[in-house]
Amino acid sequence: MMSSSFPKDGDKADIAAVSLVERLAAYLPHLALPEPKVMPPAFEGALVQVEIEGFSALAESLARLGREGAEMLSRVLNAYFGPLLQSLEELGGDVLHFDGQGLLAFFPAAQSAALSSALDRASTASLKFLAVNEAFRGVQTADGRFSLQMRVGSAAGTLQILVVGTSMLGQSLVFNGLALEAARRACLQARWGEALVWEDNRMKTAEAQVVSPGVLTSSLARLFEAEDPLSVFNRLSPYLPRQLAQRLKGSTSSLGPAEEFRRVVNLFVHVPNLDLEQESDVARLQAYYSAVQQVCAGLDGRVHEITPRPLEKAVRLHLTFGALLSNNEDAAHALRAALAVRDLPIPSGGSPALGVASGNVFTGSVGTPGRQKYIVLGDVVSLSAYFAQAATERGDGTLLVDRYTRERVGLSYLFGEDIILNLPAWPFPVRASRLLAPRPAPCNLVTFLREYPPTGPAPTAVLGTLDAVLAGQRHVLLTEPGQASHLAGRWLKRVGRGAAGLCLLHAADVPYLAWSGLLGGLIGLAESDSRTEKAAKISEAVVRFAPDYVPLTGWLSQMLGLAQEEPGFRQRLSGPQRGQFVQMVTQLLQGMALAGPLLLIFRDLQWCDEPGLQLLESAVHALAGSPILFGLTTRPEHGEMAEWVSHLPGLVR
Repeated sequence: MMSSSFPKDGDKADIAAVSLVERLAAYLPHLALPEPKVMPPAFEGALVQVEIEGFSALAESLARLGREGAEMLSRVLNAYFGPLLQSLEELGGDVLHFDGQGLLAFFPAAQSAALSSALDRASTASLKFLAVNEAFRGVQTADGRFSLQMRVGSAAGTLQILVVGTSMLGQSLVFNGLALEAARRACLQARWGEALVWEDNRMKTAEAQVVSPGVLTSSLARLFEAEDPLSVFNRLSPYLPRQLAQRLKGSTSSLGPAEEFRRVVNLFVHVPNLDLEQESDVARLQAYYSAVQQVCAGLDGRVHEITPRPLEKAVRLHLTFGALLSNNEDAAHALRAALAVRDLPIPSGGSPALGVASGNVFTGSVGTPGRQKYIVLGDVVSLSAYFAQAATERGDGTLLVDRYTRERVGLSYLFGEDIILNLPAWPFPVRASRLLAPRPAPCNLVTFLREYPPTGPAPTAVLGTLDAVLAGQRHVLLTEPGQASHLAGRWLKRVGRGAAGLCLLHAADVPYLAWSGLLGGLIGLAESDSRTEKAAKISEAVVRFAPDYVPLTGWLSQMLGLAQEEPGFRQRLSGPQRGQFVQMVTQLLQGMALAGPLLLIFRDLQWCDEPGLQLLESAVHALAGSPILFGLTTRPEHGEMAEWVSHLPGLVR
């Protein structure tokens, strides 16, 4: 481990400057110092993977005590990890990562021939870790005594360390390699209280070896010499959470933020088909990671950890919302980020699997003065990881959300049927909801133009189409996405009424999604309306324009987000009650068109759900004699959708 001894001479400014370097360096493995970007991409040595069970349950119990419980848990964590880190330092090991669920350590080998010596140190350290755990007394709380269990696995080989991200949005160290995966598998195969070693292609029990004291490195003073502390800060701070780095910069005594229990939303993203042994996939990971960071940047979230899974050829990201910096919109921000990340292109051409869970967790910096780690600890962290794993079994693009997070976002999102999951190592079945899409906001032509302003000259066909539809000659226009805004602008100047609906990628499971925003825009709903105002507008529209369907007004209330959707509501509308719903919408549109010509825009029709397409086809045929223009946009690469549209009557391109 790094030395924590520093020169005592010099003025106070010099001492404070060294203190800043010490605090920053404590959050990084020594292998990455003094400059992570210039360290070798690979190291030979032995890895030790430690799994610890019991801290999450202890955190759940102490959370009821609030601040006092957080301070108590912090003392327990520091008292537990202190001897572990000391044992590691004595044997010449480096801590790559640790938190309340485990520890990852590395013993470097000077050359390939020294791998056996490094593995001897790793095996010896494994047994020392078990001894520390055995000697650690349980913690008594109001819920009983909590003990900790440990198991350890080790293996020798090559450790790869990748640096991903940017200085502006943050950087992360990614540890990878088959040796790391072998150590993890050895750990998982070990019983609690046991240490296994993967050596010579077989698993064996760890044995204590006679090893000399290890010395990993020189002091920090020698590593950084007389470098300006602000220069060190600018170089190392991107590897820490931004708020944490700023607190360290402004303090001379504290090694980190105050420990506390706080409500955090955890998002795990399982990205398939990424083999970090391949340079091309490393470059793809860089691009993907940067895109995820861009998503998080505006939503007060951050990538907490990134973990490769070499045998699965996958990568898992852990995103947090509410750690260090929190607000009342953390749950909504997390779901917005989850949907945005789901839609990001990934190397395989598919989609990631995602899991979201939120609740009270312990956050804070733990460890020793020489090695610190900001952790997020609690059962919901494990739950969100299990959700992501369960989502992978249900296909690409699956996004599972716990009930607590769903309740916090209210009616802002659309969910599928609840799923009962029997998760590994979870004591009882857990209910999860599949997040499908955000609930479309009401969209009239004015809001449509604000989101998609016209660019370039209007196509000449648009001008002719307005005259044609007003003369009753044409009522379906197929156009490029960019031309729809020209059509809306011209229509507002000459006629003035209409609305738009947006079809979303990955939302084909949501019946009538585009129709939700379109009908809300036609009825005149606004985001600023109160629930009473929205209810009055919906009732007035149905009574005036579709009086035969007044008893079914509740359908629109649920569809437009005024009321909680009943279980299976949209499935019924797209199934047994489809005929009634189609007739209701058709009569509503016909009545509105009699009050003035309408323009209805469906954007990105290639992503429309099947019931929504059938409703559109029925409306086009039934309303052929009404002054309604349907503006349909689709992308050129989706030729099959253009072929479908070509069979609609009254089509003009």
